[in-house]
Amino acid sequence: MTVNGNIKILILSAMMAAVPVAASGQSAELDWNVSVYGTGATEKSLPFWAVTGKNGMFPDTHGSFIVADTDFSREFRSGIFLAAGARLSGTLTPRGLTDVYAAPLMKGYENSPVGKAASQWSGNIGELYAGIGWKMLRLDIGMADRPFDYGGLSLTGGNLVWSGNSRNVPGYNLQVDWVEIPGTKGILALKANYADYKTLDDRYVDGAMLHNKSVYAKIRLHGKVYLRLGLEQWSMWGGTSPVYGRQPHSFTDYLRVVCGMSGGSGATQSDRINVLGDHRGRELIQVDWLADSFTLTVAHDIPFDDGSGMGFQNFPDGVNTVFFSFRDRNRWVTDILYEFVYTKWQSGTRHDRPAKPDELERNPEKTKYTIGGRDNYFNNGEYRSGWTYYGRTIGLPLFTPMPAGEDGTVLGVANNRVTAHHVGIAGKFARKVPYRFKATYSKNFGIYPPQRLSFFDTVPEQLSLALETDFPQISAKFPVSVSVGVYGDVGELYSDNFGLTVRLSYSGTYKKACR
Repeated sequence: MTVNGNIKILILSAMMAAVPVAASGQSAELDWNVSVYGTGATEKSLPFWAVTGKNGMFPDTHGSFIVADTDFSREFRSGIFLAAGARLSGTLTPRGLTDVYAAPLMKGYENSPVGKAASQWSGNIGELYAGIGWKMLRLDIGMADRPFDYGGLSLTGGNLVWSGNSRNVPGYNLQVDWVEIPGTKGILALKANYADYKTLDDRYVDGAMLHNKSVYAKIRLHGKVYLRLGLEQWSMWGGTSPVYGRQPHSFTDYLRVVCGMSGGSGATQSDRINVLGDHRGRELIQVDWLADSFTLTVAHDIPFDDGSGMGFQNFPDGVNTVFFSFRDRNRWVTDILYEFVYTKWQSGTRHDRPAKPDELERNPEKTKYTIGGRDNYFNNGEYRSGWTYYGRTIGLPLFTPMPAGEDGTVLGVANNRVTAHHVGIAGKFARKVPYRFKATYSKNFGIYPPQRLSFFDTVPEQLSLALETDFPQISAKFPVSVSVGVYGDVGELYSDNFGLTVRLSYSGTYKKACR
């Protein structure tokens, strides 16, 4: 067995900020981390769980890379707070290994033409943002990590469209956290966001922009039982197409995208018939029981790529989650998660149907009627890179991206019809050593033909495993912690693979109470 090595060094970066003179009660905090990673695997690519859900910072292939990571925040008595963060990395890909654009390699594509003949140094910015907030209102500008729910055990981190599986996209995000609606006696609360971003990777439509908005409601059903309902929408628009040239990008076009309207005279025929840009999102139905000693969550996260999905024609598609968490965090088992993923239906096997005789009699020119179906999640005919960014799926990571071309461009996902069972367990060995265990078994059905030729002649089955542990600090005077991750892939989708990650971490927090 040949094991390839990978060294990762996290170096503390300094951040300086000019902060106004504060009144009594203010505080400032700076978090920093310095870590050294060593990773290896029996194949050229790392196993699925070694790279998945890490904000795109881990390359799929072996190499050495340097990362600088720090976060700063300052709170004011008036409710105003400031925040900033940065994480920079540089990666050295050794001779003969595939480029960092490649997603975890599917069987049969280990010799993708993306491979480099010589070593290559590349750098990227994982996180770089500044934020300001007041009470429940916050504005972030730049690239910020996405929040994770379910203790890092979930396939999606709690959001199947915006999962934290790819690198961060630069832009701004204006968000309002839970606000109780006056007059409802705490029964109803709302939260929402409004955001815009711009893609930077090599993609089919260069420079495409993203628009995002969401609204969520939390309803107290009884005692400590709450119902959450949410609607989140994403739109990809603008950019330059190699076929249609510069896409509509004026402020009027932006308003069309925001309102979900059809395109104007400068749009493609498809966008004039339907809506301007590539639209998708999710609908969330969730119940939380916040008991005194535990929390129980049951959720149904539903994807949509068009109107049929928003109209629930794609039921039972979605990610179904059951999460149980003890409030006592010093148990052998503190968290248990189960997720069942089903995305095969996609609103039906047909997108349109021939016109009926009476319909042809009324309108002879209309020979087909759209009935929904073949939603083709995370793909689009004009924005052909689909819902991917820097070679990784932005949402549900079980949707396998296409192998990158010679120029590093990924043309959407090759596999979006999936059934999967996923289990996550977390706790503390001997009530002292934190651990996380994840196991994912999936059946992969590719995509509906003939939208695009599928890579799958059969139905590949796949099992991916992960066990991660975090050993406590050696001593207060020498605050170095050790983390170990063991990963494995067995099945027909990815090459059988075993991987190991070891991290030495030195971190700290500087706090200052200001007068």
